[in-house]
Amino acid sequence: MSKENELRKLRVDLGIPAKDMVAVVQELYPKYDKTMQSKCENGDEYGVSIHPDAMKALYERFAPERLVKKRKKDSHRLKGRVSCRLEDADFSALQQRMGKDGYATAQNLLTELVHQYLHGEDSNV
Repeated sequence: MSKENELRKLRVDLGIPAKDMVAVVQELYPKYDKTMQSKCENGDEYGVSIHPDAMKALYERFAPERLVKKRKKDSHRLKGRVSCRLEDADFSALQQRMGKDGYATAQNLLTELVHQYLHGEDSNV
């Protein structure tokens, strides 16, 4: 969905008067007016779109429940990820075996298994 349609959809769905939306955007962009609002709502015809921070301000004011929250950037040092799903019985047995074999975390076990697999070392698995 384009920003132009998103802006119009927000106004129409919630029945917000254009002047109220303009007032919110003017807090960020003082020269924004009802004419610009109309052009942004019809951006395919005018080649104009509303700035993302202005759209966010409109959502925060009129529809905070619709505000899409962006995920935080992955700050892990190790970015690659391996995972699988297990039956409950297998998962329980794995946790018990990991404890007996001295693995504090599944991360430690999987890292070792991947290294063994990649380097062709014999494994008990």
